[in-house]
Amino acid sequence: MEKKVELLAPAGSIQCFYAAMNAGADAVYLGGERFGARAYADNFNNEQLLEAIDYAHLFQKKVYLTCNTLLKEEELFQALKYVSPLYEAGLDGVIIQDFGALRLFKRHFPGLELHASTQMTITGKEGAYLLKKYGVQRIVPARELSLKELKDIKDNVDVELEVFIHGAMCYAYSGQCLFSSMLGGRSGNRGRCAGPCRLPYDAFYEGKQVNMQKEQYLLSLKDLCAVSLLPKLIEAGMDSFKIEGRMKSAEYVTGVTSIYRKYIDIYYENRENPKKAFSVEKEDMERFKKLYVRSSLETGYFEKHHGSSLVTLEKPCYQTGSAEELQSITACFLKEPAKIPIKGRIILIEGHPAQFFVQTEEKQGGKNVTVNGGTVQTAANRPVDEETVRKQLQKTGGTAFTFQSIQVIIEGNCFISIKELNDLRRQALEKLSRELLKPFSRSSVKLLDKPLADKGNEWKILLGENYHIVVSDYEQLEAVAEFLMEQDEEQEECLQIKKLSVPAELLSERNIFPILNVLKERNLELSLSFPGIVRMNTLKNIEKYLSDKQETALFSSFLTGNLELLSYFKQNYPDKELYGDVSLYCFNEEGWEFLREQGIAGICMPYEWSRHEIALMLKKNPSFSGECIVYGYIPLMESAGCILKTTGNGSYCKKGERLAYLRDRYKKKLPVVLHCDRCENTIYNSVPYSLHKELDTLKEMGIFRFRMNFTIETKEQVLKCLQFFRKKEKSQQPFREFTKGHFGKGVE
Repeated sequence: MEKKVELLAPAGSIQCFYAAMNAGADAVYLGGERFGARAYADNFNNEQLLEAIDYAHLFQKKVYLTCNTLLKEEELFQALKYVSPLYEAGLDGVIIQDFGALRLFKRHFPGLELHASTQMTITGKEGAYLLKKYGVQRIVPARELSLKELKDIKDNVDVELEVFIHGAMCYAYSGQCLFSSMLGGRSGNRGRCAGPCRLPYDAFYEGKQVNMQKEQYLLSLKDLCAVSLLPKLIEAGMDSFKIEGRMKSAEYVTGVTSIYRKYIDIYYENRENPKKAFSVEKEDMERFKKLYVRSSLETGYFEKHHGSSLVTLEKPCYQTGSAEELQSITACFLKEPAKIPIKGRIILIEGHPAQFFVQTEEKQGGKNVTVNGGTVQTAANRPVDEETVRKQLQKTGGTAFTFQSIQVIIEGNCFISIKELNDLRRQALEKLSRELLKPFSRSSVKLLDKPLADKGNEWKILLGENYHIVVSDYEQLEAVAEFLMEQDEEQEECLQIKKLSVPAELLSERNIFPILNVLKERNLELSLSFPGIVRMNTLKNIEKYLSDKQETALFSSFLTGNLELLSYFKQNYPDKELYGDVSLYCFNEEGWEFLREQGIAGICMPYEWSRHEIALMLKKNPSFSGECIVYGYIPLMESAGCILKTTGNGSYCKKGERLAYLRDRYKKKLPVVLHCDRCENTIYNSVPYSLHKELDTLKEMGIFRFRMNFTIETKEQVLKCLQFFRKKEKSQQPFREFTKGHFGKGVE
């Protein structure tokens, strides 16, 4: 039998769950009260989660749990306890962002499907291959991928792909956004995004405002609607179609789900008839618009890299239908949960035990059960009649069953009480339910009584602090070289720079090699850095940069911020040490162990860690090898979009500076770096992140590996910053304002 694409609907409440089931969803994804990326949805308590799992399984449907946030160290064991009863009840899969949760669940929950969340930012076959090899059954790739890129993954890796086909779209790559976290204190990585991308901004380039005054919503994407692309997506091999909306109403869930159910079924019914073209009725597109739309609908990135057509630009005018229209669209689905049709036969023979036989239809597995009651008594007055028995047994109430027919067999002058009939019915339906659910249940798992014990608190302490400098362009490289040349390493105020990372694209500039050779002779470790997001075309460019073996021999290590390059380098450059960049988010000890298993020699501590979380990691794992960023502009967003393409229709492309700016409501200027080689943007915070006042605290904690990231700084600014960190408080601070981010308190 042909395997059909799965229709996966969201449920932010138990009402939405039943609405999705009734509207034709094959599976539902939902979140509990913890660890889900929609902390502000109604969500499910444990009792409701178990109810949903059992109900779905009775109808041969599936439930996936969202556990797609980053987990703090103290939350790891809590996550195990949280998932354990759901696993035993037959939970079909868990959607994960955190590397530590992935490693932990794989170890404790055999047979549970592990799904990589879109928050993991999987963008190609290399990352998919790594996760598949680790045991991940399904990947939700980045929403920015094209049909061609999705098909490339499917053609090369035997893994299920789940793609979003409808709903709200983020401007940033999911999992690579710190906008809400850094500017509003609410982390998207912890399910608490405040949506700053939905606010107005002005764009500036080379000193001029480049957006129209009425076009200020430059980061607010239109809603996705890919119903017209269903045939192409199915033929590209997609396994699951996902509707966004765990914050949406039951009306939205049921309306959108029912329309997609309709067109998926139409596709399969007509696929053998090429003369009958697939088309979407205008009436259904109008129905979509009445189910909460942000300005208008777009087909997303499947057939375009980006463009102004994806962005609302003007202030979103959220569309929805009237109460009457919503009611008319959803009336047939927002009702009592569907019931499983069953048949029954009761035998009442005077002087013998009552016997009740119940069975399901063949399409429900043809299961049958029999229960016996007490001895049927002789009627003293009026004997029980067939109509009374049938009427009482048909009252299935809040169960998942409804009787199509009940055969009543009475022999003799019989009496049976209403209570006895009710007990027979309850016992039979409970037994039938257990029988139907038996294939899904799992044996209980043995969890640790408490989290893993501390591994001691003696750390590998390096002899003094040392710095890793990361530059982004040639001028910054020159600045570092000049600083090192004039620095007297015998002096007490020497800045101990031990490692330098340069971007791979600089290899195309021949004049960098004399500088690199001089630095190499001074025993500086050289490393190559790479983009945080790597797509198919980006990987091809990287292969070109690395084609000269003599040049790459200069570098002892590679700095990678994604699973795509981690997998690629493991296979193609086994001689290079691999270090995790800050975008390869490691939030706990289990995550660190996962990355070590994949060949990572060290990581960069996340911007969202507090001093408490840093200290806890060191206490838990003395072998932890992590660099702490002490200076740099924090990347707020990695985006497939381009500010200039949005505002200028490409007229600015590759003609000037690589830097633009966004100005927010408070007149703060956010730098935007233009990556023209891959036609994407990185948006940075308006002020640099600096822990220059915390260096002694960090060293007391056992941190001696420090890192400085240079991104938008001029050559002069780089020199001043290096000089400042060398002299500490003895020289003038080179920046007027700075932030310590979450170092003090961390994120919720």
